Amino acid sequence: MVTLIVPTCWDILLIKSYRAFKDVMFKQLTEISRYSLVISCAIYIAGCSTAPTTSQLINKQLSHAVTHNSPFHNEVLNMALMEMGNNNFGKAIDLLGPLADFGILVAQINLASAYERHIPCNERAAAKWYFRAAKQGSAVAQNKLGLIYAEGRGVTKNDEKAVQWYETAIKQGSSEAMFNLGHLFQQQLHESNGYTKIIHWYMRAAETNHPQATHHLAKFYAQGNGVEVNESLALELYYKAAALNVPDAYYEIGKHYNVGAGVRKNSATAAKWFQKGAALGSADAQVALGNLYWHGKGIEKDLIQATKWYKRAADKGHNGGTIRLVEAYKKNGALPQDHANADLLTQRPPRKSSKKLRGIQW
Repeated sequence: MVTLIVPTCWDILLIKSYRAFKDVMFKQLTEISRYSLVISCAIYIAGCSTAPTTSQLINKQLSHAVTHNSPFHNEVLNMALMEMGNNNFGKAIDLLGPLADFGILVAQINLASAYERHIPCNERAAAKWYFRAAKQGSAVAQNKLGLIYAEGRGVTKNDEKAVQWYETAIKQGSSEAMFNLGHLFQQQLHESNGYTKIIHWYMRAAETNHPQATHHLAKFYAQGNGVEVNESLALELYYKAAALNVPDAYYEIGKHYNVGAGVRKNSATAAKWFQKGAALGSADAQVALGNLYWHGKGIEKDLIQATKWYKRAADKGHNGGTIRLVEAYKKNGALPQDHANADLLTQRPPRKSSKKLRGIQW
């Protein structure tokens, strides 16, 4: 005969209380674990500890996380992005690695970027993580992977794969991929039949207000590359590119005014545009502004200012700036005390040989 034990209401209440207590304690312990890990990460970031346990701690906590949007993920990710902003890419890599392994897309993209920007950079690792992010559907990563294959950075150079990844990103509306695809076709111009594909993709990108695509398209109309010369349209596009903060667009507008192409010749107006472009870092604008200062055209003659702008352009490796700077020194027109160093300006350090890297196999 089987005896049935019927729990009383007190037994049921006790069981429920125990379960509720266990759930509360588990949540509290999880919170303590999470915050202790955050403190550990903060100590690591501060440089107070060099113990190689940060990644293991993060991986352990990830195993308890239910979703990718847990507070823990966000806290570690924010710490990593803070380190990226401070150019501490080594620490960012330590923090982002476990999150990227866990499949968090934003972590994978930033991890790839950190590997690219770290000194020394790790192009193979960057390519690996861009690939994983691209497979998850990131247009940013797909475009970056196209660039990587086009330039052979960390992988074997492969233009066909570059085109494939650019086109994949374009399907998601990536204007950057549109420009890069046009630029790739421009680099292959000697192998193709003309400018049709180049202009098509530059136009597509320019329609989305892509700065460099707009600037490149303006140059085509100014020079008649693949289209009829149209100075008015070229100038209109240069104005648009300048509004999008393309430094060389300011130079091109200034050049139009300096020679009177499509507009009335006006050296003073040219000087203003050259000044804006030079301030933004355009080496061509810096040399052009230096020339106006040197000859006193459209602006008061000032040999010291001329030499200053020549030097800035020369420091960027601009051949015209280097030549003009050497001439300025040799003529003793502005800085005679530097005359003895004029010949040094023509010397350049030898180029470092670039070794081809084997491609990543996925």
